[in-house]
Amino acid sequence: MVRILGTTVALALIMLVAFPFARDAYHRYQVAQRLKPLMDEHDQAAWRDWSGDAVSFGRSLFDRCELINGQGAPTCQAYKSAIQ
Repeated sequence: MVRILGTTVALALIMLVAFPFARDAYHRYQVAQRLKPLMDEHDQAAWRDWSGDAVSFGRSLFDRCELINGQGAPTCQAYKSAIQ
């Protein structure tokens, strides 16, 4: 009985520790799928090397787009909607 209880507690603890990492990985995947059609090969290479979160990468693409096209440019709205 103690062995079953110990195993259950260990599995619950592992799930509690792993949940934030799995949630972050899934969120990164979702944002990547929305950004993929908007990125060129240089952006995709930068994405593979990016160690931060997905939203900050998308925000950097959005900021770069606004720098090039001007603030509030309609072409940058796709980036904004991808990171929300």
